[in-house]
Amino acid sequence: MLTNIGIGCLAATMVVTAVLGVAAIRTGWMVPWLRRSTLRPALWGYASLAGGAGLGLWSYGMTTYRADAYGLAGLALLITNAVLSFLATRPGRVTTP
Repeated sequence: MLTNIGIGCLAATMVVTAVLGVAAIRTGWMVPWLRRSTLRPALWGYASLAGGAGLGLWSYGMTTYRADAYGLAGLALLITNAVLSFLATRPGRVTTP
C-alpha cells in the first residue's frame, strides 16, 4: 500500500515538472518564487524536462532488473538537470559587434 502511494506521488511530481517545463519553454512563464533568480526561463524549462525524465528513468531502473542501464541514464539526466538549472540562473554572454 505504501509503495503504491509513493509511486503515485512520484508520478504526480514528474507530470507537474513536465507541465511547468513546457510552460517555461513555450511562454516564459515560471512559478513566482523562481522568477527573480532565473534569468533564462526557456533553459530552465529544458532543465525541468530533463529532470522529470531522469527521475522517471531512475525510478523505473530501480524497480526492474535493468537497474544498471536505466539507473545510469536517469542519473545522467538528473546531472544534466542540475547543470542546466545552474546555467539558467547565470547571466548570458554579452556580445559586442
